[in-house]
Amino acid sequence: MYYYIFDIKKCKKKSQVEDIKRYISALGISGEFTYPSAAQTVEELVDLGLSKKYNTIVAIGGDDIANTIAGKLCGRPEALGIIPLDISPELGAVIGTNNWKDGCENLRYRKITEMRIGQTGKDQYFITNIELDLKQPTDVTIEFRDYIVQSKASKLVVSNFSPSLKKIGPEFLDIEMTSLADHKGSSLASFFGFKKRPDGYSIFRARSLRVFTKSQIALCVNDRPVAKTPQMIESTDEVIRIITQKS
Repeated sequence: MYYYIFDIKKCKKKSQVEDIKRYISALGISGEFTYPSAAQTVEELVDLGLSKKYNTIVAIGGDDIANTIAGKLCGRPEALGIIPLDISPELGAVIGTNNWKDGCENLRYRKITEMRIGQTGKDQYFITNIELDLKQPTDVTIEFRDYIVQSKASKLVVSNFSPSLKKIGPEFLDIEMTSLADHKGSSLASFFGFKKRPDGYSIFRARSLRVFTKSQIALCVNDRPVAKTPQMIESTDEVIRIITQKS
């Protein structure tokens, strides 16, 4: 039933692997444990687990392994479980915990939540957010379906899920941009009723967008580069079935 993929690099000490295995066994949710290597990637292990008809693929680790498995399971009936090891606060908010023991308890109670995830044009997936790696204020153009935003941005984050933001719909991404407060660059956004705050913060909501910069800049998920501009970012048409905390 449970197919565990273990990111050992996220363990604080060697004994944690066995600690997690023992705890899982005590809860009665044992399964097959696998470990990514140079010979088998996470994606290949997921394919192997699916070929063996497991109905739950569990990421034991951080955001990277969870996002990779989520991309493979999007649109499929199998569930994604997460036993968190050094995950982001945002992903912890999705599953209801950042504690690995509580993550194991989630698996036992098996509450399923369906959600869309974010995707780049390079088939990189993210459950929470992706950020433009800006070292300094940079001219950024965002092309939406009906309008274009141009600004000298100091920060750009595209969120599929953020605990601080209320989504207007499951298919919408939240785009948070901070610009130089005194920047006078052209923006068609004002034509559509969007106003920039005095501190330069703006938020837009869209199903999809394209991000352009004059030179290529990395887009990062949890500080790990996954794509470069120019880049398409969108919400997936299909959902993942993710195991979250019992309410």
